[in-house]
Amino acid sequence: MKNKDNQKSGLVHIDLGESFEILTGHGGVKKLFLQRFNRDELWHMSEKIGLVSHLHKKGFDKIILDIDVDESRINYFSIYMKEKRPENRLLDVRLSEATFMPDKKFFSEGASIIPYEMINIEWISARNPYINFSKERPQLPGQSSPGLGILKYCFRMIYLMASEIFKDGFMDVPDHMHGAIMYSSDFMFFDPVHEAILRAVMRDLKMYSISDISWGILTSTVIEKTSGQPQVYDPCEQVHSVSRRMKKYFQSDLYRETFKKYYSRKKYYLDYNEMVKRREEILFKKRTENL
Repeated sequence: MKNKDNQKSGLVHIDLGESFEILTGHGGVKKLFLQRFNRDELWHMSEKIGLVSHLHKKGFDKIILDIDVDESRINYFSIYMKEKRPENRLLDVRLSEATFMPDKKFFSEGASIIPYEMINIEWISARNPYINFSKERPQLPGQSSPGLGILKYCFRMIYLMASEIFKDGFMDVPDHMHGAIMYSSDFMFFDPVHEAILRAVMRDLKMYSISDISWGILTSTVIEKTSGQPQVYDPCEQVHSVSRRMKKYFQSDLYRETFKKYYSRKKYYLDYNEMVKRREEILFKKRTENL
């Protein structure tokens, strides 16, 4: 799950030119994750939220935590099994600090537009390289290995970080519909129309698996009943609120009224047989992880 186009999403990266000492391997003397946390602090945080215990229960009893910061000010948090090698990486989290300036269309006429200080999720990948996909846990579009069930721990950790360094929240722009669904228990789309569409799809297609829904979007077989047109997934900002002012936005009358309007209006069905047919055609030419 990654944010491909920060300029399009309204994100402006902070100038950290005076904080070059956080870089290691690029002329710096030390590295701090998000300019604040060292590796020992992040290990303690990982233990506190239950991430380490969860990995131990899955058989990963010898794990290594590593942090880094690159020249683009992207912060890397990685967990490896036994050795720090790419094939042994279990968790890859990449975060940056950014100011999010929303479009004025999301606010009442004449209202002042508030810039939000955010942690931006550039990438999250959690994988178990030692098991294969199964019928119970099928491969999702863009997924190269089965997951580890640790997304909730990642969110807890980022929430603690955001709280400590006084951010309004953290956000992502999921590439696929299944990513947005997986985030939906903790995140909300900043755009209430997108949030309403997501929740309506989840409501009307709850009898299908997350894989079926994701493939339905990719194959244009999730149909909006009134228009008869396929529902397109348009990636945009999904936000986990931290500060009071960010929570206030999602609790506003304008946001709630817009959401209710579209949520009640949108009705969906999945043309399952056609989805299966089109999926087979796609997989004849492409690999699932490349979608």
